[in-house]
Amino acid sequence: MISYKVDQAKSIEIKTCANAIHTSRTHFHDEVSIGLIEKGNCRTEINNRLFTLSSQTLLVIPSGTVHRCQPLDVKNWRFTMVYIGNSWFSKFSDDRICSGRIYPNLKLNAFKQLITTFQQLGDHLINSSNELNALIDLMDVMDLHEHSSMKQEPETPTSEKITRIKHYLSKNYLSRITLENLSEIASINKYQLIRQFYLHTGLTPQKYLINLRINAAKKKLQNHEPIIDVAAASGFYDQSHFDKYFKAYTGVSPMHYCSN
Repeated sequence: MISYKVDQAKSIEIKTCANAIHTSRTHFHDEVSIGLIEKGNCRTEINNRLFTLSSQTLLVIPSGTVHRCQPLDVKNWRFTMVYIGNSWFSKFSDDRICSGRIYPNLKLNAFKQLITTFQQLGDHLINSSNELNALIDLMDVMDLHEHSSMKQEPETPTSEKITRIKHYLSKNYLSRITLENLSEIASINKYQLIRQFYLHTGLTPQKYLINLRINAAKKKLQNHEPIIDVAAASGFYDQSHFDKYFKAYTGVSPMHYCSN
């Protein structure tokens, strides 16, 4: 089972996943991702560093960070992930959000408190004051367990050429973009481009482009735009093409996503 909820301001989204594969792709989000593993174990790759995580683990993944999570036993698996817009965290100067943190093996009382906090977020997505209180409670738990947390490996320093390509893709992801276009922008041949882009991001340029389009499509669907219009407006050939990639990156079809 996979479900999504979003607040009226479209600044907080909650995903709950139980006994299901939530995505088959290495991917990134525009938002900060804060997850709680409630049951089971998984292998999580963040910035090309592999972690084996178990239940009672909290993790913070910065926006734009490439990652992938694979449960070891999908029939014994549950987690909740909260996606929060960077604007909320601009109120805090917090290195844990910018660099990412993992809080493994939380004590039972802290784990139960987090489950309650995540439930409160889901229950009060239409009430901004309660949202804020729940998020502050979450930060308090992070403060209390700072000594036992792990920093994620910093991402590979990005070269000026790769930064230029990422910026171009972010600005032009709705256009038809070829490797030849990107090769000219970066002033390297397309084979070097693929290798260097993957080294720095963990994704090929094409997969990075698709990820940008999926993130844009989610925001359009949250605004209740028709699926067929979203497919075209997000740079996909047709609705079938869109459905295939949307499910690969989110774990659900666009129709299922809209019905939550």
